[in-house]
Amino acid sequence: MMKCDVKTMLKAALGLAVAIAVAYATFPAAREWLTASAPFLFFLICPLMMFFMMKGMHSCDKDQRAGKTQADQAPSTPSVGHSPLKD
Repeated sequence: MMKCDVKTMLKAALGLAVAIAVAYATFPAAREWLTASAPFLFFLICPLMMFFMMKGMHSCDKDQRAGKTQADQAPSTPSVGHSPLKD
């Protein structure tokens, strides 16, 4: 499960800053658009992180449910003195 705290938010902001810097250096034609949209993209970090965190929680919940269902349906082990092959 993803924990969304200040450290995670700072990592995401740093990743976005690196991505914007690389795009700025790589695509000179898009520099004006990047400069104009960068503040808005940083503003979107919080809702995007919340979205991905919630998606992660749902996938973990599905995995746990699937594991519980498999554990419930697993055949019980025979007792030590009893072998199913001798019957």
